[in-house]
Amino acid sequence: MSKTQKGVLLATLSPVLWGLMTIPIRTLNEYGITGQDLAFFRCAISGCGLFILNFFINRKALKIDLKGLLLCAMYGCFCYGISFTAYAFAVSKIPVAVAVVLMFLCPVWVSIFNLIVFKEKLKPVNTISIAICLVGAILVSNILNVSGESMSLFGIICALINGLGAGLQLIIPRYFEKSYSKDTFVIYGFLSSAVMLSLFTKFGVVGEAVNADPGRVLTNLFFLAAICTLVANYVFVKSANYIDSTLVSIISALEVVVGSIVGVVLYQETMSLPQTIGAVIIVFGALLPNIMPLVKGKSLT
Repeated sequence: MSKTQKGVLLATLSPVLWGLMTIPIRTLNEYGITGQDLAFFRCAISGCGLFILNFFINRKALKIDLKGLLLCAMYGCFCYGISFTAYAFAVSKIPVAVAVVLMFLCPVWVSIFNLIVFKEKLKPVNTISIAICLVGAILVSNILNVSGESMSLFGIICALINGLGAGLQLIIPRYFEKSYSKDTFVIYGFLSSAVMLSLFTKFGVVGEAVNADPGRVLTNLFFLAAICTLVANYVFVKSANYIDSTLVSIISALEVVVGSIVGVVLYQETMSLPQTIGAVIIVFGALLPNIMPLVKGKSLT
């Protein structure tokens, strides 16, 4: 397998797993396990897994002072704790396709934060991208009927919060990169958010669910936290070591495709024509800054 093929394989695996994340979330919702409960297990398992991994391969990432620990705690509580909780609520309140499309507005948030925090002027293509995405978001999240039911405003807000959190996952470590590595932020961010979420997690409900159906509940918890979160995010970062980040960003659009297929095939969800058009518009707008280098003939490898 060539370097490019390996990179494409890793980059493809991540959005596929993210798109499948709805399945364990909705399955566990059937047992009364809600968004904050699932967010706890995602953060706890991912944080412990990364801590153990870096203990053997990169112990430098584990060194941190009190100030850094507090920064990581604030970072983790919003970017992981609140964001993951919002994701779980979004896919349980609104159609999966609508949720994943609104979450795909992350590149727009990143462009806006870069302008505000780092005073980076928006390139014309980024400005056009934001405008296109906003038009698409209006079409997707408008008060229209989906499968005979009105869209949930709470679900829409949760999807937008998740995209916002994903954007801040990139911005905050960059702002403090001279003092703390990104790995340090991720590890202690996950662990700190797990501690915060543990205060709100209904362990009794989770315990009852495990007792009632241990095989199904534990399998879905493991798939959600270890596979769809820890493995998916780890291989996504690693894929950039083999192929250009432009190609990685483009391949990430598969999350929208996989999420939409899951919604249609497993949950018999449908989208109106305006919403479908809006979804296509958002994906195109979010990818536009990455597509332009290809149009200009930039090499991806």
